[in-house]
Amino acid sequence: MQHSEELSKIADALQELETEYEKRTWTQYTTGFDFGVATAFENYVSLLKNKEHWLVIRQILEKNRDPLLAREAKILENHFKPFHQSESISRLSVEIQNLSTKLSSVLNSFRYTVNGREMTSPDIANILSTNPDRNLRKTAFLSRNQISRPLVEAGFLDLVKLRKQLASEMGAATFVEYSLKEQELDPDMFSSWQGELSHILPLMQKTRAEIAGRYTGEQAVMPWDEAFIASSIAPELNAPVNMSDFLKPVGALFQKFGFDISAMNITYDVFPRKNKSEWGYNFTIQNGIDSRILANVKDRFSEFGVLLHETGHAVHSFTVNPDEIILNMGISGIVSEGIANLFGSFRVREEFYSPFFTENTETARQHFSELNRWTRASQLYALGRIFFDQKLYTTDLETLDDINNLFWENRQSLFGEEPYADQPVWANTIHYTTHPIYLHNYLLGDLTCDMLEEVFLRRESVSAITQNPEAFGRFITDEVVKPSGRYPFPELFRRISGGELSLSFLTRKIRDTLM
Repeated sequence: MQHSEELSKIADALQELETEYEKRTWTQYTTGFDFGVATAFENYVSLLKNKEHWLVIRQILEKNRDPLLAREAKILENHFKPFHQSESISRLSVEIQNLSTKLSSVLNSFRYTVNGREMTSPDIANILSTNPDRNLRKTAFLSRNQISRPLVEAGFLDLVKLRKQLASEMGAATFVEYSLKEQELDPDMFSSWQGELSHILPLMQKTRAEIAGRYTGEQAVMPWDEAFIASSIAPELNAPVNMSDFLKPVGALFQKFGFDISAMNITYDVFPRKNKSEWGYNFTIQNGIDSRILANVKDRFSEFGVLLHETGHAVHSFTVNPDEIILNMGISGIVSEGIANLFGSFRVREEFYSPFFTENTETARQHFSELNRWTRASQLYALGRIFFDQKLYTTDLETLDDINNLFWENRQSLFGEEPYADQPVWANTIHYTTHPIYLHNYLLGDLTCDMLEEVFLRRESVSAITQNPEAFGRFITDEVVKPSGRYPFPELFRRISGGELSLSFLTRKIRDTLM
C-alpha cells in the first residue's frame, strides 16, 4: 500500500505540471502566442529529474510482484529514465522539446501562396477537391512545399540530429528503435511491411487506375488528383452545410453509442484565423476534466471527418478512469487514434450522413459505397509517410536536397513511382516536427477499427455495429478503453482479437473489398 501511495503522489504532481504545459501549448496553437510553453516544460522536467522519485520507481520495479503496481512503475520509468542516465541526455531532451516548439510555431503561422494569393489550408483543400482544372490543382498542391526551406532554415535538420544523438546516448541503434521501444512496440514490426505491400500493390494500383480513369481521363493518379477523385465519386462530400450548427449532428452520433458529449467539458475552436495552427488536434488538458479541440473547417459536409475524429479523442479522454493517472499515461497511440478513426469513419456511414441527404439517400449510399473501394485501394499509400518518417533517422542528411532525394527514393522503393515535381511536398506534415515515429498509429488505428468491428459482429451475431450501437459503445469502453493502459498494445490486441497484431489483417480487408 505504501508503494501505491508513493506512486500516486508522483503521478498527481506530474499531472498538475503536465496540465499547465498542455494549457500553454493549446494557447500557442490557437493564437500563435507563447505564454510560457518552455517554462512549463522545464517545470515538468524538473520533477522528472527528482532523484527520490526515481529511487521509489526503481525499488518497486525490483522488489514488487504485484502486476498492476509493477505496470504503473514501468510506465513511470519510461517517463523518468531519460533524465537519470546522464546530464547530457537530460539536456538533449530539453533541447529537442524547445526546438520542436520553435519549429511548430514556424509551421503554425505559415500561410501558402497560390498564384500570388495567400490561402489557408481549407482554401487549398477546397481547390484540390472541387476544381476540375488539373493544372490549378497541381499548383495548389505544390504550394505546400513552400514551407520546406523555411522549416529547414529554422533548424529541422538540427532537430533530426538531436534526436539521433539522444537515441545513441540512450543505447539504441537508431531513433526509430528508441521511439518504438518507448511505445512498447517491436522495433522489427515493420520489417515485413514492404514485402506485404508488394503482394497487394498491383491490385491497389489496378483499382485506382480504373476509378481514376472514369473521373480524370488519366489512369495515373497524381497527388493533386486524390481529393478530386474522392469528391467526384461522392459529390456529397462537397455539399454545403451550416457548420455553425456542427455540434448537433456530431452529438447525435455519439449519443447513439451511449456517449453524451453535452455532459463532457469539451471546448471547440473550429474556424480558421491568422496565426492559428491549420492542423486538427485534440488537447487532453486533463482526462475526465477538460478536453479541447482545434480544427479549421469550412461549410462543407466533408469537414465533419475531422470533427468526428477529434471528438472521438475527446470522448476517449472522458471515458477513461481519471483516477488511474499512471495507467492512462500508458495508453498506446494506436488505441487513441483507433478510437478517433472509428468515429471519424462515420462521416461516410449512413447512420451519420442520412439526415443531410434525405431526398437522395439511396444515391448517397451508392456513392459512399464506391468511395469505400477508393479509400481501401489507397489505404496502404500511408506507408509512404510512415517509412519516410523513419528513414529521416536512418539516413545521413545534411541539406534540404538530401531530404528531398530521400523522399523520392522512398516513393520509388515502395510504389515504383517517379518524382511528380522538382520539389516534393513533405514539410507541411507537422508530425515530422512534433510527433516523430507516430504516423504508424493512424494506419494501425484503422487496422484496430476493423478488428474491433469484426470481433463485435461475431460476438453479438449481428451484421452491423449500428444494429446495437449502445452495446458497441459498451464494448469499446469495457474491452478497449478500460484495460488499455494495463497492457502494451500488442498484448491488448491479442486479448481482444485472439490473434497477433499484423499488417496482414488489413491487407486481407483490402483484398476482400477490391476483389
